[in-house]
Amino acid sequence: MSAAAGEDGQDAAARIAALEAELAEARRAAELQRALYEIAALPAAENLGAAHYARLHAAVNRLMDARNFVIALYDEKRGLIREEYLVDQNPDERMEVFPFGEGMSSLVIRSRRPWLLDQAAFHAHVAAGDIVAPRGSIDFHSWMGVPLLAEDTVYGLIIVQSYDPAVTYTPADLELLVFVAGHVANLIVRRRAHRALTQALDEVQQSAETLRMVGDIGKDLTAQLDVLAICRTLERHFAESMPCDAFGVALLSADGGHLHYVYYVEDGVVDTTNAFPMDHPTSLAVATLREDRELTLYNEARLDAAPDAQSLAPGAPILSAVFRPLIANGRRIGVVTVQSHQTDAYRPRHLEVFRSAAAFAAIALANADAYRAAETAREQAAQALAELRQAEAQLVHAEKMAALGQLIAGVAHEINTPIGAIKSSGQSIVGATESALSGMPKLLVRLDDGDRRRFFDLISRASRTRTVLSTREERAIVRELATRLEALGIAQARHRAGLLAQLQAQDGLDEVLPLLRHPEADAILDNAWGIATIVANADNINIAVDRVAKIVFALKAFSRSDGAEVWSTVDLRDGIETVLTLYRNQIRHGVDLVREFADDVPPVHCQPDELNQVWTNLVHNALQAMEHRGRLTIALRRAGGDAVAVAVGDTGRGIPEAIRARIFDPFFTTKAAGEGTGLGLDIVRKIVERHGGRIDVDSEVDRGTTFTVTLPVAGPNAASRDSG
Repeated sequence: MSAAAGEDGQDAAARIAALEAELAEARRAAELQRALYEIAALPAAENLGAAHYARLHAAVNRLMDARNFVIALYDEKRGLIREEYLVDQNPDERMEVFPFGEGMSSLVIRSRRPWLLDQAAFHAHVAAGDIVAPRGSIDFHSWMGVPLLAEDTVYGLIIVQSYDPAVTYTPADLELLVFVAGHVANLIVRRRAHRALTQALDEVQQSAETLRMVGDIGKDLTAQLDVLAICRTLERHFAESMPCDAFGVALLSADGGHLHYVYYVEDGVVDTTNAFPMDHPTSLAVATLREDRELTLYNEARLDAAPDAQSLAPGAPILSAVFRPLIANGRRIGVVTVQSHQTDAYRPRHLEVFRSAAAFAAIALANADAYRAAETAREQAAQALAELRQAEAQLVHAEKMAALGQLIAGVAHEINTPIGAIKSSGQSIVGATESALSGMPKLLVRLDDGDRRRFFDLISRASRTRTVLSTREERAIVRELATRLEALGIAQARHRAGLLAQLQAQDGLDEVLPLLRHPEADAILDNAWGIATIVANADNINIAVDRVAKIVFALKAFSRSDGAEVWSTVDLRDGIETVLTLYRNQIRHGVDLVREFADDVPPVHCQPDELNQVWTNLVHNALQAMEHRGRLTIALRRAGGDAVAVAVGDTGRGIPEAIRARIFDPFFTTKAAGEGTGLGLDIVRKIVERHGGRIDVDSEVDRGTTFTVTLPVAGPNAASRDSG
């Protein structure tokens, strides 16, 4: 009887021990799940600092003995490994920066895989040449190192090590550390993506603001025909946009012997009495014009040696100054300067605005001079032919700048549209990211390995390049999917079919089916859709940035004017597309644009800037003739073996036969007073003739007009140029 009682006691003790073991394992599993959830739920901070890493370390330490814990980042460009977080039982240990080489940390980064080492394994790798042994003896008992790997890039590593012989890490510990490293790597990727997006948005916004500011300056300047009004307008804009304690405009005298300040103001006091001969030894304005280059001076001896304004009382010293030549039609006409009492006053954005404004100022001053010349020509009937040609040249340039002024508002609108798209997409990304971060960790814990793989495959499908489908095609796919899902007994078949179609999973239904039958099916589809939304909106941002870059490039190409007759061999499509880009806002509202570009058109030897003026005039006239309603056709084709033809056709009012022969005459116009100078087609004809080509017109009243420009591929005087 006592023996049986003893056996019963032993059985009870065994059951109690088993229950205690099960409880311990359950507590361990609960602690593991809680720690993993806490790690996955850590927020993505803008800067991953010590506090963030400390929370991560505390969570890891509950899963394993992680008293000795290191997070280090890898700088591939510099070849350095920088310890960002270190906790060690040895109080003498300090965070270090050391070169990437052949140590244990470098082995982890180089191999791009996790490592679990004890002393025996370490010495074996040293003997094999995989690791160069450090100075002295190693002091760890067990060591784990895992790379921070994301998007096929190694960002650093995590190290956990033990000095205690009683603590030996297992492959299960290494697997947990791999999960932690993946989380840290993803945080780093998101932080860098956020920084890149923020920087791109800031740059686009700053470029748009600079363009708007330059456009305002250009409109205000080119609207003036008085020299002093131009100077005061320029001073006002500079004072609003940069340090401007002194400002001046100096113009070259008619004989080229002196540089005269037509306007100079310092600390609010105006002086117009200064003039310097072109051989003056210390005048910075003279040096700028003579050397034909921009002078940017900060705290230099040349500023101290420069002559002061004669009628101004001595004041605070000028410590920063920028001088730039004023160039119009390839001719240096003067100098503009802005100066400050501050040291190192002018940043790159200040200089960008200053240079653009100086170009507009040169145009405005040239226009003012042309206006005076035109007034004199009207008053003096016997004016010489040379003066008439000079006035005509100035008016040609004025017409180009007037066209640019008319386009500024449309260009600003064209830039605002993609900026709005960027802002909207950025907001969508933020919302989708917050939703994904809140739901993803909990979802991943509830998925087994197979379902996690299927979930990530579903996200990968949604991230692929999308095939553009019509509404009818998309509905057909959804109907077919819904029918298949209903046949398989899937709940909410219609709704889920729509989501699967959006995620591009219609061709992989068998692979997705286990996810649809999972208890968390709704959360799986919602999280996959959220990630797909992030990818789609990122693509939208890239498209919008490309659109802004194209508009800015077209505006720069159109407004470029260095005055030199530069001949080069170019594809005429580029110039035509530049003009169409600038007129896009006017074309898209009521105009059907038809491009008929042949594939076999060779490049043409020409002056691209002058031909851009031809395309601008013809497109502008065509739009006006149609009152911005109708079809605009641009054709580019070969005209025989050695010529190219560009045709610009409209469906406007047409040109009556009675005046058709006069449309190329100077100052002949059918437009209302103030809408045109009558020089547009005269300018076009002269430019085409300078290129050795011809321009023809075919028009029918109430049907439309087509202008055809034919140009030799080799340019004018090709034979003499080849022989030279």
